[in-house]
Amino acid sequence: MKNRWTQCLRGALLACLVGVAGWVQSAGPPVELTALTEQLPPLNMEVDGKVTGFSSELLDMIAADAGITVRKQALPWARAYDRALRQSDTLIYSMVRTPERESLFRWVGPISPRRIVLYRWADRSDIVLKTLDDARPYRIGSTLESAATKLLEKQGFAPIPATDAAGGGLELGVNDEANMRKFIAKRFDLLVSLDWAAAHNAKNAGMDPALLVPALVLDDSAAYWFGLNPGISPEIAKRLDQALLKSKADGRYNQLRQKYLPKNTR
Repeated sequence: MKNRWTQCLRGALLACLVGVAGWVQSAGPPVELTALTEQLPPLNMEVDGKVTGFSSELLDMIAADAGITVRKQALPWARAYDRALRQSDTLIYSMVRTPERESLFRWVGPISPRRIVLYRWADRSDIVLKTLDDARPYRIGSTLESAATKLLEKQGFAPIPATDAAGGGLELGVNDEANMRKFIAKRFDLLVSLDWAAAHNAKNAGMDPALLVPALVLDDSAAYWFGLNPGISPEIAKRLDQALLKSKADGRYNQLRQKYLPKNTR
């Protein structure tokens, strides 16, 4: 009887050790990453020195589940993008996964759908856009190095020269908030923005979002992702992806969406 009890005890202890070893192996060694983002509320934003927003909190959640430490920093998009390309321990978000970027990053996601709209003022009923070509005579506010800007540039839209005070084209700003301020100041005719970000930025600027009228849907085919520098191992990307899937399966992802995103977003 004593021998059987000893054998059972040893078997249980061995099972525990195997379980712990398996957990440690799945968690992997300690990892610390730099996470760069921009002011794109409510996805990403810096409030009182803290980087927060839907994507930021989602990253914190899945990184904790994956046993990874992240140091978040908000920068102008062009600077964040350049650093994410050059620094091997760095990821960037929230970023559209495009064919041009596909081989430049390891991808974790998607984070959220993306719907980009060209907005006009409610009192600019003279602006009627049936196709993108109809927007060519107008000055369009967009963001440096954004996927929407690159899409417009592919269609032949070019940045407006500083010496051209009246011509159509792209007036490029460092972020959506800066573009909203310029739009309110009537610096350009049309504003490129995410649908829910436009409403958020308008409210923050003291403006009634109802004064923003969608003139044309520019793109609703893409989604936002976390982009990891290729120097980050595939195993790290896999751990983050698995943690993201878990958050969607257990309901935490949807709870976070309800906290930040309007109910009418997809």
